Parts: sequence; structure tokens; C-alpha cells
Amino acid sequence: MPTTTPTSSLVALTIWTALALYVAGEHGRARRPAASWARPVWLLGALAYLGHVAAAFGIHHDWSHSAAYAHIATRTDALLGLDWGGGVWVNYAFTAIWIGEGLWWQLRPTHYEGRPRFWRLAVRTVFLFMIANGAVIFVEGPRRLLGISVLIALVLIWSRETRPRKK
Repeated sequence: MPTTTPTSSLVALTIWTALALYVAGEHGRARRPAASWARPVWLLGALAYLGHVAAAFGIHHDWSHSAAYAHIATRTDALLGLDWGGGVWVNYAFTAIWIGEGLWWQLRPTHYEGRPRFWRLAVRTVFLFMIANGAVIFVEGPRRLLGISVLIALVLIWSRETRPRKK
């Protein structure tokens, strides 16, 4: 098991903070009417995620794409038997989606709320995939249970949002 250092703790703290804020923001957004605090909380989650990316890249990869690729390839090979680091590109895409969604919601909230259902489902699928990988598959110990809890919370929040409200 890897040794925990203050710097690696920063990487973990930023992602778990981002996920907690994301879940809280999704909960507030799913309410009808949506809670006024949902967007700022959700956006803080996106900022915490950017902090996580910066911390991980700076601390673990010395700001090197090649080092990040190699690290992901090693981890993927150890867990799945596939020596492939292309997951770093998936992480870049996820970052772009999270930030793009946040900017869209912040700058054009009415347009954002009216986006097609298929887009909302596609984005949620990406989030579930990334959280399942980053917070369940590629972690160990109690953090894996925390990741499973995050996934369950999101599925419950989203399923409640799609059910018709009782009058």
C-alpha cells in the first residue's frame, strides 16, 4: 500500500471535495424547483476538481504528459492486464466536459437547463464512468466504499429527478 504524504493527501482531498460538491450540486439541481445554491456548489466542485488535476499533475507527474501517460499505463496494466495509458486522454476529455458544463450553466443558465435530454444523459454517463474508475476501480480500502456511495447517491438523485412528482 502506498505511503500517504501531505502532498498525496492534497490530491485525495481535492478529488473527494470535488465529488462531494458535485453530488450536493446534483441533489440541489434535481429538486423542483432547483435549489438556488445548487449552481454555486456544483461550480465549486468543478473548481475543486481543477485543483485536483493541478495537484495530481504537479505532485505525481511533475507536469509531464508522458509521466502521466506512463503512470496510467502501469496502473491499467496492473489492474486490467492492459498496458495502455490512453486513459490520460479520457481524463483530459472529462476535465473539458466538467468545465464546459460549468461554463455553459454559469454563462447561459436558461439555455443550459433546456439542453436535450440525450446530452444530459451522455454527460451523466461520462461522470458515472469516470467516478467508477477513479473512485472505485483504481482505489483501495475504505475509499472504494466511499466511491461506491458516491455512485449510489448520484443514481438515486438522478432517478428521483426523472420520476413524476406526486401532487
